[in-house]
Amino acid sequence: MLKAFLRKNKRIVSFYYKARFIAKAFSRNLFHLERFMLFMKVLPYTMAGYERLSNAYQLAKRAEKENLQGAFVECGVWKGGTIGIMAYAARKNPARSIWLCDSFEGLPEPGIKDGEVAKSYAKNKNSGNLNAIGECVGLLVDVKKLFSSILKIKEDRVYIERGWFQNTLQKTKERIGAIAILRLDADWYESTRCILENLYDNVVSGGYVIIDDYGHWEGCKKAVDEFFKKRNLHISLTRIDYTGVYFKKI
Repeated sequence: MLKAFLRKNKRIVSFYYKARFIAKAFSRNLFHLERFMLFMKVLPYTMAGYERLSNAYQLAKRAEKENLQGAFVECGVWKGGTIGIMAYAARKNPARSIWLCDSFEGLPEPGIKDGEVAKSYAKNKNSGNLNAIGECVGLLVDVKKLFSSILKIKEDRVYIERGWFQNTLQKTKERIGAIAILRLDADWYESTRCILENLYDNVVSGGYVIIDDYGHWEGCKKAVDEFFKKRNLHISLTRIDYTGVYFKKI
């Protein structure tokens, strides 16, 4: 009943989350006005809560301080706010390339491994086909506006790979090369599996992997856990909030 109410009242939910975000950002950045203003600039362009956005920013700053080699890559960018704040943290580093991978059509249909909640979210669809379901649609024009007009990120360092991950990542991984931070925000099992299978090996030793949906979507967690088991990886995940986790690659 509550879920049905929330779905029908998206504006109320959106207002609540934005108000909570602003309150947290202000209280935790009282003596960092520039950082607070940065968070406010990207707020309309991200679906991440304060904790996950702050985590992305802090890890990007850490990667710069540790002089980690490689790109910042986000798979599933929506309007670019989260990868945008990472790019801003590295704005003075001309060697840091920024990669945005997204269909810019929203989410595809979930599959059976994504569970019943995902099926309901997709209006009773779970074929796993690469057909947009009309959810989480971020427009490329908004991404470009954020990067060029608002954050003033130099275009020659930004690479946009448009298309479904299953059709693009295998071809793109060589062009991306080494990865300092890989951020996954792909929701579904097959999308998450595809990202890890294609890009995990590009992450440098000491680099970071952030998984946005691990605690929220059944399929995402399943894909991550299966990948770890398949690779015999014994990884301790650090929790960001109720859904986001990250780890440092050894």
